[in-house]
Amino acid sequence: MTGYELLKAVRAEPRTRSVPFVMVTAEVKAENVVMARQAGVSNYIIKPFTLAVLKQKLTAVFGEL
Repeated sequence: MTGYELLKAVRAEPRTRSVPFVMVTAEVKAENVVMARQAGVSNYIIKPFTLAVLKQKLTAVFGEL
């Protein structure tokens, strides 16, 4: 199962629909980011990434940690 397939399964299930979902991937194709956004991803991180980027993305989803 790909991360995208997992995201779709999580969002399809009423009990997990609202669980924050942050995807981390090496895939940089813009259409993949768009598909993930449309499927309900909370945030998207492209590898490689810095600690600052990780903190920024997680803060956007969970608030200040």
